Amino acid sequence: MTTFAGMTWSIVFALLVSSAAVVVAVWLMFRLYFRHQTQMYVMEGRRSKESLTLPLRLQAYERLILLFSRIDVPDLVLRLKAPDSTTGALKATLLLAIQQEFEHNLTQQLYVSESLWQVLQQARMQTMDLVMAAADGLADTTDGEVYARQLIDLALSREALPAQIAIRAIKTESALWL
Repeated sequence: MTTFAGMTWSIVFALLVSSAAVVVAVWLMFRLYFRHQTQMYVMEGRRSKESLTLPLRLQAYERLILLFSRIDVPDLVLRLKAPDSTTGALKATLLLAIQQEFEHNLTQQLYVSESLWQVLQQARMQTMDLVMAAADGLADTTDGEVYARQLIDLALSREALPAQIAIRAIKTESALWL
């Protein structure tokens, strides 16, 4: 009888060990399965979100390129120079136009990286500095034509204008999304 009882306990022990192994194996498989499913849901959510925001991002890049095309110094001068304007009036008009164009597109920062937005702000400030630097040495009552020529000459003497640098940065970042 003791042999039979010893065999019974060894059978029960073997069944318990094998059952425990099956339970652990099933638990590990379910854990891996649910982890994989969670990753799939996260990736699907990202893909869905990107498919919704990608058109908005691209539109923001387009608007920002238009903004910096509009505030590029030679184009800005040609567009805003009035025939009888003075240096003071033209300078004020140019600075106001740059500021208004930028403010009109402030919401685009939502769709671009922080580093790109910093580059764009710097380009705007450098463009405004260029507009102000061209007026140095000129009285506010000087003919606007003289100031416009001096501003364009100053702009053309630079290797790259701030607006051109900004446009290159926008194109570089937008290429990451295409």
